[in-house]
Amino acid sequence: MVCWAALVSLIAIVVTGAAVRLTGSGLGCDDWPNCNNERLVDVSSRHAAIEQVNRLFTFLVGLAVVVAALGAWWRRPRRRDLLWLSVAMVVGIPAQGLVGAFVVWTDLHPAAVQLHFVLSMVLVSLSVVLLVRSGQPDDGRRIAAVAPRIRRRVRIAALWTALAIVAGTVVTGSGPHAGDDAARRFGSASIADISGHWLKWVTRIHSSIVWIAVAMVVALLWQLRNRSHDRAVLDLPITVWVSVALLQGGVGYVQYFSGLPAALVVAHVALASTLWAVTTWMVCSTTRISRSARAMIDDAADRASDGRAVVQSED
Repeated sequence: MVCWAALVSLIAIVVTGAAVRLTGSGLGCDDWPNCNNERLVDVSSRHAAIEQVNRLFTFLVGLAVVVAALGAWWRRPRRRDLLWLSVAMVVGIPAQGLVGAFVVWTDLHPAAVQLHFVLSMVLVSLSVVLLVRSGQPDDGRRIAAVAPRIRRRVRIAALWTALAIVAGTVVTGSGPHAGDDAARRFGSASIADISGHWLKWVTRIHSSIVWIAVAMVVALLWQLRNRSHDRAVLDLPITVWVSVALLQGGVGYVQYFSGLPAALVVAHVALASTLWAVTTWMVCSTTRISRSARAMIDDAADRASDGRAVVQSED
């Protein structure tokens, strides 16, 4: 449960961060950690209030991540992989805060904002890996759950998905929703001189990369057609991936042809974060824990002992 809470909160902070940009509130607080040079907290204006709420929400995200880390520490038997994953997430939260400060200090430079989002995706990946591995057996060794060729296909699909998401940040950093009218854009100085030609081309490149990622998953499905075991392992994550990707693509095309309305852009960002979480899950599914014969025999003996105890208590 705590791992789910960490994952949901990390995706939620991405969405609230997108809301800050889409409302033009990126510089509602023009200082860090204070909102401005006079107040630590300032909600005197709409933009300041929106930015302040997003900053304060970061503390809730940090709390969820710390609770997950404490769970990994108190868990028995204590596992090194879970501990390191949770520590990385805890370190990532203040790192995000520092990147957020850099975003403010550079007046929303698109490269800084892009880094902010990419680091969020790294934290989302860590939380998914933590969630998946926390449900796996504590003893045994990690082995491949699918054939090497299938595992390579999954990694290639994940790589193209990552490239599509990064390309999407370039599109956002080139368009009208950069957080403030005066903020610099990729390819232009401000919203006043955004080149429609540039924006169209980066959007087309982003769309092409998305279609390549979809093609990689289709190729993966083709490889799985005669591999019943591997198909059973990857069936659920691939099905979810395709569903989210189709919805994401539909929202993307609708927002493009309707002039980038803010509500659809928020949905697009939320779906992008969800798609990356599902992609990480798909990659995690390619490995599993192989338990030793002795551990399985001991478990069987324990279950048999528990069954006898239940029968005796009923008698």
